[in-house]
Amino acid sequence: MPFLNNYNSVKREKKRINTSPTKSDIETAKQNGIDLGKSWRAYSKEVRVHVYVSNMDEMVNFYNQILEFPVVKYWRYSDGDGTMIDIGGNLIELFSKGSRNYSNKSFYGNVSLSIKVKNVSKLHGSFRKKNIKISELVENEWGDASFSLIDPENNRLVFFSPTISNEKYYKVKKS
Repeated sequence: MPFLNNYNSVKREKKRINTSPTKSDIETAKQNGIDLGKSWRAYSKEVRVHVYVSNMDEMVNFYNQILEFPVVKYWRYSDGDGTMIDIGGNLIELFSKGSRNYSNKSFYGNVSLSIKVKNVSKLHGSFRKKNIKISELVENEWGDASFSLIDPENNRLVFFSPTISNEKYYKVKKS
């Protein structure tokens, strides 16, 4: 099995944002049938989004060469290809149709991803210089700026950066 490199979990010290709900948040949510719990610490350590593709080479080129996400692992077999791409500590796994890749899949273009970036305005400017179609950069009323693009197989990627403090951005909004 060929590897571009081994994907080793590197322990990074991340500054935690306090996203814990207040007692009032918990009570309001309970009244709406939502269990917020006492902490919003995810138990998962990694997220992998599976995207089934019809043209692996085109998709790898798009994500790796055009969007500049690193490929961390790939495999090529007669019964199914795959490529793992790092998108900020989580992974997109591109799978071709084939028995090796969780049996035959007959769907494409069913994924929409939101990807938080450090500076969405700078990224938008960088992507405008490439030969890809992207939306305009918009300021959203919920406190971020974003733009989107469609990959070669009609999956939507939204890139965003909060325009307000993280504490406000991740705070439960009561409606």
